[in-house]
Amino acid sequence: MAFDGALIGGRYRLGPKLGKGSQGEIFLARDEKTKEEVVVKRLTPRGTWKSFELFEREAKVLSQLRHAGVPRHIATIEEPPGTFNLVMQRAPGENLRDLAARRRLSETELRDILVRCLEILDYLHTRVPAVVHRDIKPSNIVRAPNGTCSLVDFGGVLDAARERGGSTIVGTFGYMAPEQLHGQVIPATDLYALGATIVALAGGVEPEDVPRKGLRMDLDKHLPQLDPAFRAALSAMTDPDPDKRPQRARDVVALLAKLRPVRPERENRALVAPQPTALGPRRLFADIQEPLGTLLRLGVLGFGAGGYLGMLAIRFSLLITVYTIAALSFPARKRVTHVGKEIDSMLAEGQSGFTDMMKAAMARQR
Repeated sequence: MAFDGALIGGRYRLGPKLGKGSQGEIFLARDEKTKEEVVVKRLTPRGTWKSFELFEREAKVLSQLRHAGVPRHIATIEEPPGTFNLVMQRAPGENLRDLAARRRLSETELRDILVRCLEILDYLHTRVPAVVHRDIKPSNIVRAPNGTCSLVDFGGVLDAARERGGSTIVGTFGYMAPEQLHGQVIPATDLYALGATIVALAGGVEPEDVPRKGLRMDLDKHLPQLDPAFRAALSAMTDPDPDKRPQRARDVVALLAKLRPVRPERENRALVAPQPTALGPRRLFADIQEPLGTLLRLGVLGFGAGGYLGMLAIRFSLLITVYTIAALSFPARKRVTHVGKEIDSMLAEGQSGFTDMMKAAMARQR
């Protein structure tokens, strides 16, 4: 394999082009210092800076993540001027789109892939704030020969899941949850895309070609060969109503726990690694040595408690102010009350964020 392209940052030599991601072109490269292969995403903003904003967000979020199933951020380099390079760890293995093009994946493999990806999503969705990928599909999941999976291409990542609309529509048609068309994104949005990915791999067709009953995929008709409980879990994940979908990755794992063992003749004997069976609770700063980890958690707990009480005081003051103004301005009472409720709703979400922060600080590690 020839690495004869430009030298980035005096260290990373570009090699063959791997394709185009949601933002920028992607190259295989070689670290001339360690001789290891890395991936470089290159972006030259043209016409609009929205692509650069997403690129910059991807670099920022990746630099904060530490998980074996997420490519590690190595460097962000502007070279030449106006061209931005995001250097990342190369995920080992083959993406599921290419793998499925060579052979059909067994039900055992599909279930294993699903549980491994749910473990990655559990990590992402329990960050504070939650990290939502927004573009899960077969080509963005890489599977190593030993069965481990990695989630790649974070070009559409959103690191503020509590945004209410107004966000850029990112995703791939067929794998996008209906709420994405309105710019609304929650962790359950990723669960829809992951469910649609498994459906696509199981049936060998794109999700938009799956038979439907109304807006819902008719999986009983499309995938009658799957274990009924497995099929029911996928149906729940791809429910078009986000409120009826499992809200957390571990909720899906609970559904999968009801699966009966797959018959031996349907198993894929080449699967090496045992499948995970449950998602353990995450603990904030679990990867930091004690007693520093405990001190950091106590600090976060104190900050979260202070923020929660502060938000509570502000909401109480707002309540008094709004109703006082409403009482004094009778003609505009409804408008004042409406504005007050909107502001209170925003403050309530902020208060919820401080609650999540305290929960993460107090979580126990198994």
